[in-house]
Amino acid sequence: MGAEKNIVAIELGSSSIRAIIGQKRADGTLQVLGFEKENAPDSIRKGVVYNIDKTIQAITAIKGRLEERQKVFVNRVYVGVSGQSLRTVGNSVRRQLDVKVAITDEIVDSLMDENRAHLYPGAEVLDVLPQDYRVGAHLTSEPVGIMADRIEGYYKNIVARRTLRESIGRCLQGAKLEVADYFISPLLLSGYLLSDTEKRSGCALVDFGAETTTVAIYEKNILRHLAVLPLGGANITADLANSLHIEHDEAENLKHSYGSAYTEEGSLTNPRQINISNDRVVDEKRLLNIIEARQQEILANVWEQIKEYADRLLAGIVFTGGAANMKNLETAFMNFHHFDRVKTRLMPTTTEYTTSLKLDPQTVTLATLVAMLRRGDQECTSEKPAEPDLFDENNVQATAAFNQTPSAPAAGEGVVRPVNTTETAEAATPPETEETPETPETPKNQEPTKPKEPSVFKKIGKWITELVEEN
Repeated sequence: MGAEKNIVAIELGSSSIRAIIGQKRADGTLQVLGFEKENAPDSIRKGVVYNIDKTIQAITAIKGRLEERQKVFVNRVYVGVSGQSLRTVGNSVRRQLDVKVAITDEIVDSLMDENRAHLYPGAEVLDVLPQDYRVGAHLTSEPVGIMADRIEGYYKNIVARRTLRESIGRCLQGAKLEVADYFISPLLLSGYLLSDTEKRSGCALVDFGAETTTVAIYEKNILRHLAVLPLGGANITADLANSLHIEHDEAENLKHSYGSAYTEEGSLTNPRQINISNDRVVDEKRLLNIIEARQQEILANVWEQIKEYADRLLAGIVFTGGAANMKNLETAFMNFHHFDRVKTRLMPTTTEYTTSLKLDPQTVTLATLVAMLRRGDQECTSEKPAEPDLFDENNVQATAAFNQTPSAPAAGEGVVRPVNTTETAEAATPPETEETPETPETPKNQEPTKPKEPSVFKKIGKWITELVEEN
């Protein structure tokens, strides 16, 4: 393959698991080779592994389809980390020096290390983003070289529930996959969809997902705030299903076909009667009221995260994500919160990859996966091994080794403990030293038991053997 590398990335979204494989060439170009998706509503909830066994099954199914279609063996993947517990937490570390000295890289690094060592109950620090440093009486982002006897560093620690990454790791291990690296999905998506100018001027990226909405705010090219809200497009679907007493799939279709985040008052002079299941109809105005009520709640929660920074967001707010396809979403936000610098961007304006696949460019989940492909630098595949011939005598030993029972994982690891068939067979077989009980004598007044007739298969086998010997 030369300098070409096959990169594989996987993302555990709110309601589905998605994977992509691409080939990075020596000239830096990227060719997307394959894309697979597995709906997993009972496996992943709000971006967090809910059922480990079902998640392993879904990942294994995706891995199998990628291998079959690309004729490779996938052994390593890049993983996007997201989920409701992901957030930024502010922290500061102060250092009083004995004398006034020029601040060095070593002093700054020691502050960073002390900050990273800060403990959060039940959570771990995934990354640290320095904000500013107060050196003496001055606030700066570049303290090295400034004379001072006191320095204080301000940081945003990106933290998540400790079990978040552990659960993902277990699922990938269960699917026989090695983790090449973990990426923080919102940061990766921001780097992919937002320009450096936007992040430097001040910009908020709002990613509307199925079960979560992520808000990432940048200013002076630094992430200032990150929050994941437990609300998304699935809440609108659930409201429709419950209010109209219809199935989830029908509610989802109604949302996509007729949904709007905002309707001008008086614009529905003759509302339509929309057919739904069981020969019923629903008034279009009622349908839109249900959708708009929940959409307004989601946008209100987004604004709560943004309003503190609103006057500094010169580049405005960028909406993205699958639920950002809702009609009149920008209009709704501008009317509800009187902020007019709003736009929707589902993919970058420039072509970031080439592919022969029929992929929907409006699918933002693809944006996060492509961003991971571009960041990945490790070969994730090898040539697919040839299938062994089970009837070849030379493969008997290899087949026996393959069928050996793996060692059982420790209890509590969330992996199904395999049954040790060897121990079961040994337990069922009586020890050789055990004496065989004597056969009781047949009573005189009882006829002796007739010997058991050989089976039909044994008779046929014996007949074939005799026939061959005669010939």
